[in-house]
Amino acid sequence: MIDAKFAERVAAALPRGASVIEIGAGTGTLTAALATRARSVTALEIDLDLAEILRDRFSAASDEVRIVAADALAFEFEATLKAQQRPRALAGNLPYYITTPLIERALRCADWWDAAVLMVQREYGRRLTAAPKTPDYGSLTVFVGHYCRCETLFDIGAAGFYPRPNVASAVVRLAPRADRLVGVPDERLLLWLIRAAFAQRRKMFAKSAASGSPERKARLAIERAMRAAGVPESARAEELALDDFRRVARALAEAGFAAPG
Repeated sequence: MIDAKFAERVAAALPRGASVIEIGAGTGTLTAALATRARSVTALEIDLDLAEILRDRFSAASDEVRIVAADALAFEFEATLKAQQRPRALAGNLPYYITTPLIERALRCADWWDAAVLMVQREYGRRLTAAPKTPDYGSLTVFVGHYCRCETLFDIGAAGFYPRPNVASAVVRLAPRADRLVGVPDERLLLWLIRAAFAQRRKMFAKSAASGSPERKARLAIERAMRAAGVPESARAEELALDDFRRVARALAEAGFAAPG
């Protein structure tokens, strides 16, 4: 990101006085905006040359801005977050080709941060916030929705970046759900059900979800759970909201069904 005005809008969407981990600092445009609002910034940058540029740029603010030459896919987010004061936040322009693994890593430690403001490909942002029965709705939507409430804040055109990408970006804000485990006796089962149900999204929910396990036994169990949860047996995954998945998973857990594997 090279547009300072957009960087300021991203920073302004985070809690003031937060301890922020920035993913992919680049040359520091967003880092500088974050530093004006945050208690501290831990800026991750995988490129060693850029990391040195960042250290020079922020040498006068080394108490507030820490530059870490690291791969965000290997960085210990949870340990770093635990050592910081609340509110804690994540920010960054996520590389398009590893957006999903980075978001999955962030969600695994969602108990330890309070907000995340992330730049993603615009089409990816639509998938995060899609409604059931729309083309963009899928397992990613439901998976992220289980952990966080997600909203799109604004779009950014390609001119805001260097090198200039071929696609537009969106800035999304994620807020962890404090109630995500309420009524969810087996979170692992719920997450398995979400992935399995969308594995063959054009098939009916029970048939798709059962395809990765001893199929007939699992399908019967899922159909019984759907009836108990008040979900039509003819439904497809793309037609169901998060609460539907939660009710089916709860009914499965109560019947003693465990996620395969």
